Amino acid sequence: MATEWVDFKKVKEAVDMQMVLDHYGIKGLTKSGDERRGPCPIHKGSSRSKNFTINIRKNAFNCFSSKCKARGNVLDFVAAMENCDVRAAALKLAEWFKIGESEAVLARQHDEISEPAEIERGIYRSKEGSLFEVIATATTTKDSERLVVYRELFGNYQFWVGPLELFISGEEFEKLHSSQFRLVKPT
Repeated sequence: MATEWVDFKKVKEAVDMQMVLDHYGIKGLTKSGDERRGPCPIHKGSSRSKNFTINIRKNAFNCFSSKCKARGNVLDFVAAMENCDVRAAALKLAEWFKIGESEAVLARQHDEISEPAEIERGIYRSKEGSLFEVIATATTTKDSERLVVYRELFGNYQFWVGPLELFISGEEFEKLHSSQFRLVKPT
């Protein structure tokens, strides 16, 4: 029986706690800088309790309840939520967020496009707060316009193509335009 190989580091780098909170639909946590506090979704704590803490920057969580005491990284959180081991949690995250699927697309497009990409690959947040993954840049055959290939990290993980201007940021560009997406996590 063959077992599927899991790159734990790659999964932890590709998925952050906010993405997992969004996946589970966990809302209403109190924000304070990088910290989120509220009832523990693992042991289903009281809606008035604030014994569950997530640090978005550190990608870690901790439940201070004596009933639970769960703590760790994004893999540990999914393992606790799904009542499985860390390996199974990593496989679930890879499936949910399609980790590893974009490499094949990027390799094919790299052979077709000789110019380097102007947009950094990674996870971007839209102005509305939704998460998207930039896969690659592409060029149209008709007028050689540069486009960005990206996909949503929610719903049906639909692929999209849009102009570079949606993702370009920086002081000079911001004076003239308003980019629609902000880089959250480079890949």
